[in-house]
Amino acid sequence: MSRFILLLVQTRGEATLIILALLLGSAIIGYVTAWLYFKSLYKTDKKRLESQLEALKIQNAKLVAENGDLKKSISDSKSELVQLTKEIHTLNINKAKVENENESLTLKNANAKQKLQDQALLEISQRKHLLDYSSFGTSTKEEQDNLQMISGIGPFIEERLHAVDIYSFKQISKFTPLDIEKINLAIEYFAGRIERDEWVAQAKELVEDEKIREEALERIRTRKTRIYFHRIGIAHKDEANDLTSISGIGGWIEAKLNALDIFTFRQIANFNEEDIDLVTEAIEFFPGRIERDEWIAQAKELVKIEGKKANLLKKIQEQKNKISYDRIGLALEHQANNLTQIKGISSWIEERLNLINIYTFDQISKLTAVDAKSLAEALDISPNRIERDNWIGQAKELANAKV
Repeated sequence: MSRFILLLVQTRGEATLIILALLLGSAIIGYVTAWLYFKSLYKTDKKRLESQLEALKIQNAKLVAENGDLKKSISDSKSELVQLTKEIHTLNINKAKVENENESLTLKNANAKQKLQDQALLEISQRKHLLDYSSFGTSTKEEQDNLQMISGIGPFIEERLHAVDIYSFKQISKFTPLDIEKINLAIEYFAGRIERDEWVAQAKELVEDEKIREEALERIRTRKTRIYFHRIGIAHKDEANDLTSISGIGGWIEAKLNALDIFTFRQIANFNEEDIDLVTEAIEFFPGRIERDEWIAQAKELVKIEGKKANLLKKIQEQKNKISYDRIGLALEHQANNLTQIKGISSWIEERLNLINIYTFDQISKLTAVDAKSLAEALDISPNRIERDNWIGQAKELANAKV
């Protein structure tokens, strides 16, 4: 019995050992398998990281190279900036010199122009003996009226009238045809212009005392209902433009238009033929004058530039370089002809021509087809207007006739 038990214990011990051996073998196999697996993962990660490291090294090398290029570019830019700064400094110095020279030339030109004007006025004043003051009366500087209230008289003509001691509306209101002829000669004015612009008729209205002038304006105010304001537009006094910027409108005509509640360029720009007739009658104006002086065309341009006529005239004056003065010749203001004698040239167009130093029939008569095209562009008129209205042909006849 004891042997049996001993055998059983021995048998169990061997089984246990076998089991332990199997467990140990399994553990070893699992460890080795796990070790091999993680080793494989490690190698894969290592290769990936090495690959990334290599890519970073390449990228870093590129960045280093680019950084070098940028440093060089910055250095070059700094050098270029220094050079440009020097050039700008030089240009500024040259610009200042040119501006000083231009200012000096402008001043010299202004002085020369003023001397010519003073000389012209002196020569005009020496012709007083040609005038018959017993016909239209005398006046002094202290008694002077604002002659520019008369449509057709601007600063230039007013100075010339003053040079022959014509200062008042009363004097002008008494002009006879013979007086006008002599005054044209004395102040070197265009024959027919005083009559055309109705100086005498305007002066007669203006010479009336304030009460009579106010009665005239009140009479005009009663005619407001005749005007189609829904068509030309409504405006108020606080919106008023300087209507005397329109050639052909003097201070008295402006006052009449204002009495009708016509205050702006836009209203005049909207006139049609019916409006022209109604306004002409309402302000007791001369028939045909609104069309002849091109009020509507002028007003439209002044609306475009927001009423700044000076800007428009400056823009036109800047077009001088388009004109071939070598071919057509140069002329001075005191040599001017009455260019409105050419059909198709209104007072407004004449003013533009004068701005680009075209004053005479002789100059216009020498225009070529190319000149006419350049001139139309400079004046901002339709390209074929000069040819259509035959300015050149008319100018040749007037130049030959020495009008």
